[in-house]
Amino acid sequence: MNDVMARSQTWRLLCTWFSQPDSAIWESALAEGLFNYISPTGGLLPHALDPGDYRFEAGMNMDDLGRAYSSCFEVGNAPVSFHGRTYTDDAASKLFEELFRYYEHFGLNLTDNDNANWPDSILVELEFMYYLCHLESIAGSEDDVLSLQRGQRDFITRHLAPLVEGISKKLSSLEIAPYDQLAKLLKDYVSRDCDYLDGKADGIIARAAV
Repeated sequence: MNDVMARSQTWRLLCTWFSQPDSAIWESALAEGLFNYISPTGGLLPHALDPGDYRFEAGMNMDDLGRAYSSCFEVGNAPVSFHGRTYTDDAASKLFEELFRYYEHFGLNLTDNDNANWPDSILVELEFMYYLCHLESIAGSEDDVLSLQRGQRDFITRHLAPLVEGISKKLSSLEIAPYDQLAKLLKDYVSRDCDYLDGKADGIIARAAV
């Protein structure tokens, strides 16, 4: 495994953390009170975070977790929206149009599938970052790699980062464990990954100028 594959797996894992709780995924986190999300990547992340910085009270069970998830994201008019349209002044139609352009440019067609989530859902956007990193891991040339890295950076800047910022603020104000801590982790990871992509692009530009 290399750093690109590690990033890819981490994006998918973060998507899983925000999905409907699954006991197998949450077992160790509930027992230990922290998100031990680095272990599947073999410590190869280029900007690894310390899971010890994102603690919640250990000993929650799956029933507690299910109630927390429902309280945050599901009950009636959910207090925390998963959707980018909630955190922007742009019309939903404009937002969807731009998202579909991103998805289709990189080979995905979400306009005619059975996906239960809207295109501006945090779950779809995190899964898209996983997909872009996967494409980067199998790219055949430096030009393809650079194009994919630019695509990731632009998508984070224009869509994912504002969405994560909005979700993080809402969860921070609610103080509902463990999702307030998970949102903090996600916000930090998104910020560091964007900085990492900036550094990669700057390095390629610098080499080209020599």
